[in-house]
Amino acid sequence: MFFIKILIGLLSVGCGVKAQNITKLFGSSGDVSVVVIIHDCDLLELSASRKTVVNSAIWLTERISFLEILHPLKLGVSVYQACSEVDYLKTLLEIYENDATYVLGVVTSQQPSEKVRKFSEILHLRSKNIKTFPGQLVKAAVKLLASAGWKRNVVLLAKDDQTVDFFYHHAKASRVCVKKCFVYEDSRSIALNASGEDPLVLFGTASDIDGFIANGTHFETRTSNSLLVLVPLDGEVSTGMPEGSFIILPPHSAAANFQSGAGIFPTPLMFEVGTPLANFVLEARRFIAANCNDTIYKVNCLRSKPFFFGHLHSIEAPLDLLKFLQIDELQEHFVYDIFQVEALGADTNHSLYFFRKPLRMAYSYHVFFDNLTLVGETVDVNDTSELESCPREFVIRGRNRIFYRWPEISFRSDAWIYAILSLALLGVLFCSAILAFLLVAIFQKRILEGNPVLTLLLLLAVMMVFCSVLPFTIENTQNIRKSLCIIKALAITMSYAAVFSLLLSRSIVLSSAAREVGFMSHIAGPVQSFLCLFIFGVQAALSLHVFGRCYDIFTQGYELVYLMSYNTVLLILLICLSPLMYKSQRNYREGKYFTVTAVMIALVWSVWLPGFMMLCNEWKEMMVCLGLVATGSICLGAIFIPRTYLMTIAAERDKITSALPSLATANSSMDIYRTHAQEANGATVAPG
Repeated sequence: MFFIKILIGLLSVGCGVKAQNITKLFGSSGDVSVVVIIHDCDLLELSASRKTVVNSAIWLTERISFLEILHPLKLGVSVYQACSEVDYLKTLLEIYENDATYVLGVVTSQQPSEKVRKFSEILHLRSKNIKTFPGQLVKAAVKLLASAGWKRNVVLLAKDDQTVDFFYHHAKASRVCVKKCFVYEDSRSIALNASGEDPLVLFGTASDIDGFIANGTHFETRTSNSLLVLVPLDGEVSTGMPEGSFIILPPHSAAANFQSGAGIFPTPLMFEVGTPLANFVLEARRFIAANCNDTIYKVNCLRSKPFFFGHLHSIEAPLDLLKFLQIDELQEHFVYDIFQVEALGADTNHSLYFFRKPLRMAYSYHVFFDNLTLVGETVDVNDTSELESCPREFVIRGRNRIFYRWPEISFRSDAWIYAILSLALLGVLFCSAILAFLLVAIFQKRILEGNPVLTLLLLLAVMMVFCSVLPFTIENTQNIRKSLCIIKALAITMSYAAVFSLLLSRSIVLSSAAREVGFMSHIAGPVQSFLCLFIFGVQAALSLHVFGRCYDIFTQGYELVYLMSYNTVLLILLICLSPLMYKSQRNYREGKYFTVTAVMIALVWSVWLPGFMMLCNEWKEMMVCLGLVATGSICLGAIFIPRTYLMTIAAERDKITSALPSLATANSSMDIYRTHAQEANGATVAPG
């Protein structure tokens, strides 16, 4: 411990950083605790957004203790303020030396440096960074543009490509045309070269916004009617906003002092600190339930056993946090406030913010309902920009290069995607080779048994099963999510139905033929065709509801199991008919191979369907693709490859026997049938 203190002192001297005294903003006792470190270099007073984060953390811990989520343990919280790297190191050491409570983890408001992260690992203090949700601010900005009528020639400024991509997709859905985009590193060095009439949207921290506004050359060509939307990602307030501009801010808590017992203050900032804090608690509860049930003193169990965190079913979305805290009925109270800057001397009244220029609240954006509510009188904005064509791709300038926006459809890079895609491609190649063989045999009139039409249809259906994995290789982006879900659902249900309907209709034909005179039985081709169409048509009708209610059925819930229920029934019917057709010799012994196929597919389905239901979300789509590839491979290997071999052997045997003289006279009816096997079997429509 003494060595660690010396190390921190050397770091302080070596880095040339003046360390502050450890500033503890708040502390509440408990059996276990969570530590929150707020990054702020102002020794006099925290900013409004950071105060709100601290108050949210205090309320969250009290709410968790009230719900007895860690029963019988009580949760406490400690809040510290840090500025430099040395402050972080000294704060972590202070937390480590305080053995009164067991620390579940540390939540930091800023991404810690590599030194701080490694030092935290040495002290066995787990840390998580505050989770931001920029997507909510992007939606609010797009809604503001659409509601105000500014849908043409929008210029976007952002710090990263992810914000650009998210903004573009939501703008396209709202019919807002993005003309140009700038990805910047230093907001002071942005060169717009844009029309003064174009709406301008700026994403960045409050310091980035100040730096952009300080460069006055941007506003020399802008008119009083031009729109400027400022979106501070850190929730802080810029100090020099131009008159008439809009700013999107989360509500800030009015409480000046930090104290326990205060009520909830609904603000999106609560999600940022609440998500990592709740995950610490959730992981600790799971660990206690799995390892400490037989221990009376749960804290001692936490201290004595290795504590590894998992990522299964963690809280990621704001709505998950509200459900975890059992306050999901308060969804309507979580909003972003949208203000418009007014001229000095205007009559405004808003005591929670302190600006150089007064503001007037214009809109309120509801986070969970994705809509805007007009506050007060109508906002006076007029779109005077000239209408230009909205290109599918737009130019992005930034980081000393000019490039075009990436295509809307991108492909996934998971390792299992490449393996499944390789197997599917191999299956399609085998099917194509067999299809070419069958077509050549048909043209050369080498088909000795059965009608080849249904065989070709079954082969095409198997190729559809292999091709059904293609939609799963596409990235599930926001703008194509619903369309991609519909394509996936239709691809797997209809391809399975096509295969099973062809197999089942032919199996019914084979099982209905009498075993004693099986070769002489005759079933009309239209009967079998209409039976196949009816079986397939039922699945087509059941799949129509996918268009209206297709959500994330491949990653959540059991909706896919419901979609596959009809195909499961068809598979069960195939199993039931297997004993009746196993000894059938029709069409290259297809009864035997159909039976083997049905049994093997049933085994595969007994694995991938339960696996889909039991595995976590990230493996569900992999199980679906495994089922597709395995089913197609079984049909290919158990039906078509043996049939191709038998057709080749039969064709060669027919050539040999046709060259020999007849050794006997056909007397019996069975001999007559065998003499005219080709004509008799040609009259019977077979699926092969």
